[in-house]
Amino acid sequence: MISRFVEWAAHAEGSTRSIALIRIGLVFLLWSRWAFEVSPFFAPSLLRVVLAAVFAVSTTLMLIGLWTRVAVPATAAVIGAMYVHGTLSPYPSSWQAHHAYLLVAGVAYCALTPSERSYSVDRWLAIRRARRLGEPLPPERGNLLGLRLIALQLATIYFWGALDKTHPGYFNGARIEQVLMAKYTGSDYPSWPGFHQAAVLLGASTVLLEYSLAFGLFVSRARRLLLPLGAFFHGTLYFVTPVSTFSTTMILLYLAYLDPDDVHQMLDELQSAD
Repeated sequence: MISRFVEWAAHAEGSTRSIALIRIGLVFLLWSRWAFEVSPFFAPSLLRVVLAAVFAVSTTLMLIGLWTRVAVPATAAVIGAMYVHGTLSPYPSSWQAHHAYLLVAGVAYCALTPSERSYSVDRWLAIRRARRLGEPLPPERGNLLGLRLIALQLATIYFWGALDKTHPGYFNGARIEQVLMAKYTGSDYPSWPGFHQAAVLLGASTVLLEYSLAFGLFVSRARRLLLPLGAFFHGTLYFVTPVSTFSTTMILLYLAYLDPDDVHQMLDELQSAD
C-alpha cells in the first residue's frame, strides 16, 4: 500500500494543463486578495516598495508563464514571507487567516510542478525553437507531485474542519444559529418558522459533507457527486458569509482531483469544436 501511495504521489506523470490552469487562476486570486495591500502607496516604506515590486513582477511573469520556473518560486517566497511576518498589512490577522494560508500553499505546491509546459510563453518559445531546429514539439507532460500535494492539502482542510465541528454545538444547531444571527439578525432570536430546524440540518449536513469531501474526492465514482456538491457548498458560503478568496480558491484547486489526461482531452475537444 505504501509503495502504491508513493507511486501515485511522487512518480506519476500526466498532462500539465491542469496545473497550468491552476497557476493562472492563482495569480488572479492573489491580485484580487492582496493587490491593494502590496501597493506602494499603502503605508509606504522601503521594505513595502521592494516587496510590492517583487510581487508585481513575479506574479505577472507567473501569469503569462515567462521564466516560470523562477517566477512561481519567487511568488511563493514573497507571499510566504508576507504570510509569516504579516509585513505588508496593518492588520496581521488578515495574513494569518485560512484563506491566506491556502493561497500561499497553493503557490508553493505550484512551484513544484512543470506548469510552464502548458499555456505559457515558455511553451510558445519552446515550440518556436523546436520548429526552427526541426525537432519534435515539447510534450505537455510532467510529474504530478504538485497536483497530488494540492489534493492532499484540500483533504486535510476538509478533515480538520469537520473534526473541529464535531461537537454538540454544531449538531444541535447552536453554532449555525450564532453565525446567522451575528451576520443577519443581531442578538434577537429570529421568529422565522423552522429557523432552529434549518440550523440543525445545516450543522449536521456541513459536518457530513466535509468528512465526505475529505475522503470521497479521491474516489472517481464519488467525485461525480461530491465535486458539484463541494462547488455548491463553497459558492453558497461565498455569497452568504465573508470568506474572502477561500471559496474561489478551493473550487479552482478542485482541478487537482481530476485526471490530468482527462482534462487535457476535454480541452482538446473544446478547442477543436466547430
